[in-house]
Amino acid sequence: MRKFKLILAFGMRKDYLDDTNNDIRQKRNVQWRKVRAYPSELLGHYKTYFLDQGRSCGKSISMKKSAASVLGIAAISALLLTGCSSGGSTSVEQATNPLAGVTAKELVPTGILGLGPNGVKSGSLSDVVLTDAEVAQAKEKKFRVGIVMQTMNIEWSTEQVRAITDRLKELNAEVVGVVDPNFDVTKQVSGIENMIQLKPDAIISIPVDDTATAEAYRKIGQAGIKLIMMDNVPKGLVYPADYQGMVSSDNQGNGAVCAEALAKFIPKGGTVGVLDFGVDFFVTKERMKGFVDWMKANRPDIKIKTQEFLDPSKSGQNAGDFLTANPDIKGMFAEWEVPALAIDQAVRAQGKTMPIVAVNIASDVANELATGGNIKALGAQVPYDQGLAEADMAVKVLLGGSVPNWLAFPAVPVLQQNVLEAWKSVYHQDPSSQLVDACKATEACG
Repeated sequence: MRKFKLILAFGMRKDYLDDTNNDIRQKRNVQWRKVRAYPSELLGHYKTYFLDQGRSCGKSISMKKSAASVLGIAAISALLLTGCSSGGSTSVEQATNPLAGVTAKELVPTGILGLGPNGVKSGSLSDVVLTDAEVAQAKEKKFRVGIVMQTMNIEWSTEQVRAITDRLKELNAEVVGVVDPNFDVTKQVSGIENMIQLKPDAIISIPVDDTATAEAYRKIGQAGIKLIMMDNVPKGLVYPADYQGMVSSDNQGNGAVCAEALAKFIPKGGTVGVLDFGVDFFVTKERMKGFVDWMKANRPDIKIKTQEFLDPSKSGQNAGDFLTANPDIKGMFAEWEVPALAIDQAVRAQGKTMPIVAVNIASDVANELATGGNIKALGAQVPYDQGLAEADMAVKVLLGGSVPNWLAFPAVPVLQQNVLEAWKSVYHQDPSSQLVDACKATEACG
């Protein structure tokens, strides 16, 4: 296996993370090279490199015009996460795992598939990056920023907070507190009200429920505090009066990645199931739309059955009941890793095996993917990069600048073959020893 990769970095920072998540990470210092001239020169170099590497594998590869955009950087990074081999996968491997002969780059959507709140198109990363003058001004201002999460029990959230904290520390700004409501609307509303009392300059937040929390979020702007959203915008909030910007991944793109991967396991006329979050949550609905739209356009023969759940902690029971009532289901899609693991447990409890795909790369699903278990593919977000962008958005707005209504990062497909490189790309740090050992044991990871 010949491997090649692209490492992109923005700024110079020192990574840290609390020794949680079962000690899967080690503290380390990372030096990042600052890249300010993003588009033509940088992307032109990587385009040439990518084409050269593709030809050396005997493959014909074309680069879409959309790769010339700033957001195309992340897409190209995803394209380069997988290598090439002279022999390819064997027919036996492809029979047991239809994705064995597929590279992650084949699943990368062309451009940003989804639209943001109110149907807006994604802005450009260059609109968010702080200038040297703005950095100097921010350091003098010593801004205070609050963070209100939906939960801190998933790595997506811990990485967001880590990135925001890292970036604000560089800018001589302070994180005044982090609210963890654990998906409880009442706790989040109370947390928002308490955060307002701390009088931060800005709040960065993701709502638990787009509708039930809307009034609480509206109070933030009324208190003269700037608001930057993660993933969702509460119903009725208006840009830029009530909130000043929102950052997410291309959630429709991640849903499409999952659909294309799962479809390879499903026979003609087969049935797949979806464990759908039954809460008014913009990003999960976008993932569902991306999944369903891809199936309708590319595999209309596949029947889709859906089961809603409301409480993530009870999603395993929902999954088990759903599978029992629908024995014809041949594969499952989950909108993030928590219900995906619940499906996996339910499938195992019934003495079955079944291909499962989901959005987000986290420790448990990555290990399951690496070992060749039921988890077969993931559509990854880039929470650390998103957190950096959110911090810069907040500071730019506080300095009197404007930022896009919505900024989206491209989907990153993750397969067994590229799980180690994908982890590095998503989290900006080495994978855990457990994940590395899992890959060594199966000898299937790139």
